Amino acid sequence: MRAALYGRVSTEEQAQEGFSIAAQKEKLSAYAHSQDWQIADYYFDEGVSGKHTDRPELGRMLRDVQSGSLDVVLVYRLDRLTRSVLDLYQLLQEFERYRVSFCSATEAYDTTTAIGRLFITLVAALAQWERENLAERVKLGMEQMALEQKRPGGPPPYGFAADAEGLRVIPEEAEVVKDIFQWQVDGLGAAAIAKRLNQRRVPPKHGSRWAESTLHRMLRNHVYYGALRWNYAEKGTGANPPEKWVLLEDVYEPIITKETFLAAQSMLSVRTERHPRQLASDYLFSGLLHCARCGRPMFGKTGHVNKNGRSYSYRFYHCTGKRMRECDAPLIREDRLAEKFATDVLAHIEPDERAALRALDPYKHPRQQKTASLQRELSKLQARKHRWHLAYLDQVITHEELAFGLQTEREQEERLRAQLAEHADCPIREADSPILLIQNLPLAWASAKPLEKKQLLSLLLERLDADCGKRQVRIANTVYR
Repeated sequence: MRAALYGRVSTEEQAQEGFSIAAQKEKLSAYAHSQDWQIADYYFDEGVSGKHTDRPELGRMLRDVQSGSLDVVLVYRLDRLTRSVLDLYQLLQEFERYRVSFCSATEAYDTTTAIGRLFITLVAALAQWERENLAERVKLGMEQMALEQKRPGGPPPYGFAADAEGLRVIPEEAEVVKDIFQWQVDGLGAAAIAKRLNQRRVPPKHGSRWAESTLHRMLRNHVYYGALRWNYAEKGTGANPPEKWVLLEDVYEPIITKETFLAAQSMLSVRTERHPRQLASDYLFSGLLHCARCGRPMFGKTGHVNKNGRSYSYRFYHCTGKRMRECDAPLIREDRLAEKFATDVLAHIEPDERAALRALDPYKHPRQQKTASLQRELSKLQARKHRWHLAYLDQVITHEELAFGLQTEREQEERLRAQLAEHADCPIREADSPILLIQNLPLAWASAKPLEKKQLLSLLLERLDADCGKRQVRIANTVYR
């Protein structure tokens, strides 16, 4: 077997113990000869700590291991190779990958034997425990930084630059951020926004071109209305975050308003639920309209009529069941359906209609949104205080760390309750209520542009069932979001 003889000393060890390179070399050579091993090379790091693996001779030996020129690595003692359980496990994994055994001349560590392989299993378990324990400590520290309104790390998002205070707005990029969110609220998807930015040659923060994935992350990032978030799960609309997460508002200088951010989230939610063809379609009721006779979806088409020497075009919807001769529903003209929807549906929505209130939730008065946000923060704060106590009972943190964490939470709780009291003392005028907006939906519908009408329908409705007989449109059923 071709053996690599590895040794290491630090200056302190040489002075105190006389554990010299020459002594290790002599003992390792004798051991190799006793095992009838061929000495391939000597690898000795002098005056280097064993706390890390960034060592010249260790690196050279690993390259020889990877080249396939070695069969066994021999050390005088385990701590000559490394003093870290995690580093040891990673080195042993590297040896195993290239079928190289590991042996200690003075200890029962020899992966060529069964007891040696048992040792590898134990080391792996210790390494996993060390990794998980380290991850818990790091995560707790990052959570505490977030609670103290300090950035836990990571590159600054587009529109911001990192400084000693946290994040600083970059004016040029902030204008682009405002455009992106406005385009999203106006109904453009991430692909269309990316195309528009690339056509205008707006440079992204990284790379040369804008991508859909980059825009999706930006549009869901709370930092743009001034909030600090940590450990937030971006699944769908982010409605189901993990148990331990932090979202603190009014931490950074905002680029957009919270109302704009929430409106963008509503549009993202709608686009997630709708088929891309339905979203791209400029037909008002595309993806919403169903046949009242058979329940199948209805799709839009454009027809042309010649009358008195002039050509007219109009839009209509047809039932998919009629193609298969399974339904006798007539065509429904879009202009007549839109008029019927305004007079029979919008004009009769009750102010306490829960579905309508939920659909228009992003457009609530800012004070209402702030009060709900403060109440959510208080609930999360109580849960965090409980987790601090659990961490102390599990001996993850010390008593001093527990006291410091609870004091920080109490200060934050006092601030939240003071802000909540201020909002409670300022009643909202009826003119600012979302109920008034619902009551004026017919007026808003009459003055809205086609794209705005489509957006309102997407936010308000889940489904609309309609029929037509004797040129009269009938709306049979309406399902709100």
